[in-house]
Amino acid sequence: MKPKYLAIMLTAAMVFALASSSWAGARYKVLHNFGSGKDGYYPSGPLLPGGGGLYGGTNAGGTGSCEDYGCGTVFELVPRINGTWREKILYSFPAYRDGAPWGALIWGAPGTLYGTTTGGPDSDNEVFELSPGSGGWDFDALYNDGLGRGSAGPGLLTDGSGDLYGPMGVGQYKYGAIAELSPGSNGWNYTALYSFCSTYCPDGFDPPTPPIWDGKGNMFGTTTAGGIYKAPCWMHTLGCGVIYEMTPNDDGTWTYHVLHRFLESSSTDGQSPYSGLVMDKAGNFYGATWEGGRYYQGTVFKLAYTGGKWKETILYDFPDCGYGCMVEGTLALDKAGNLYGTAAGGGGNCGYACGVVFKLSPQKNGKWRYSVVYNFTAAGGGLQPFYGVIVDKKGHLFGVTSQFGKYGGGTAFEITP
Repeated sequence: MKPKYLAIMLTAAMVFALASSSWAGARYKVLHNFGSGKDGYYPSGPLLPGGGGLYGGTNAGGTGSCEDYGCGTVFELVPRINGTWREKILYSFPAYRDGAPWGALIWGAPGTLYGTTTGGPDSDNEVFELSPGSGGWDFDALYNDGLGRGSAGPGLLTDGSGDLYGPMGVGQYKYGAIAELSPGSNGWNYTALYSFCSTYCPDGFDPPTPPIWDGKGNMFGTTTAGGIYKAPCWMHTLGCGVIYEMTPNDDGTWTYHVLHRFLESSSTDGQSPYSGLVMDKAGNFYGATWEGGRYYQGTVFKLAYTGGKWKETILYDFPDCGYGCMVEGTLALDKAGNLYGTAAGGGGNCGYACGVVFKLSPQKNGKWRYSVVYNFTAAGGGLQPFYGVIVDKKGHLFGVTSQFGKYGGGTAFEITP
């Protein structure tokens, strides 16, 4: 073995021996096993809190006529007095024409849900609305561009006036856009705010999630691809991704700014973020990458405005996939400033496919301490927590797994400290 890689492995082992431990006393609870009867299969986005319950979507199952597994569902999970949870199917997608949910759901007007689908009419992804009606929940397709290019989502962002934002439409160069949907008298009006390049785009393309607001009317987000196309970027044909900001102009247009190109200034930077951003009270942003970093297994980073410019700082390099690596899903931030996320890897009995929930805690010396909150195994609690977790005011974590569980269709879970 070459001395360079031996040194990396030894350093990784030392780092993890000092930095990682299980979340002492944490309790894992399955709230629902997907896949029984006419239930949904395979959760396809993070959970959304609301009205004391939890909401989400599955990309298969239900009562629709899409081969053996159905077309997907939107569901609600409601806690019972005895501590168990009851699932209610709000909408079962009937056929291929409406696609299947993917990405996060969001709340719009009181009681109204918005989301995006994959594989709708002519393979176009749609933006949809679900609203409660007298006979159940009513589905309305708000947008698809009809070009068969899979052009909405995953997920959306809304403002206080009811407009919707996110990755929608193919844009000017036919390779995607950040766009706005505004309700009008004759339906919803589509406006492309920024169009991504078609090939070798230095400003990024392929957002993994919708952007987020900064509290001042600006949008911030990540792209998985684009940016740098040469060494030290590994993905020479796709690029390593960027962090971007979009600022509104007085004339109604928006300006797109690249704040950071991954691997631009450091060979140990992360690359390929499959998660979006989360913001703290001070206006700092946090995110994670799937690849790159000191040990080539992903990073957690901070983006802060300091000295008149935006600066990215690596908070953690994943050193050993046995304790988690390759983050998927946007991070969650609790009131104490701790970060939570989900990653591949772990010490379960299914190789690196099981997954973990992890925690990063800020220390007084400016460092961050990593710990594994929960290691998934093939013993019935579900596997592959691809979509991150949410955290409530009590510090309880909620999320979904995409596979396995009692019926093989994934699970919804709670982790209690």
